[in-house]
Amino acid sequence: MLTFEEAKKVGIRACVDKLGYDFVRKYEDNTCTAYGNEEDHAFCFVGLSTEPRKPWNGGSIILDDSPEKKFPFSASCNVSYTDGKVTYLECLVPEMT
Repeated sequence: MLTFEEAKKVGIRACVDKLGYDFVRKYEDNTCTAYGNEEDHAFCFVGLSTEPRKPWNGGSIILDDSPEKKFPFSASCNVSYTDGKVTYLECLVPEMT
């Protein structure tokens, strides 16, 4: 059985791995992470842009489907508290050359 904090770490790492660790490191200043505590799983999200984004002024970012707010690259997943299983949701990953 995982705690929320443990599941969050697993999920964020899984999203980073899905996007590519080196790719995320290269654009880490343009990267956003988000997570949520659900009844039986943790939701995790990593989004990034290769273009500089407007400053967020330390406020919250609302994740929605409007084109101007979407990250060009992102990965999201749920991590089960019971067994730590990662289930990927929407993933927009860079093409690997």
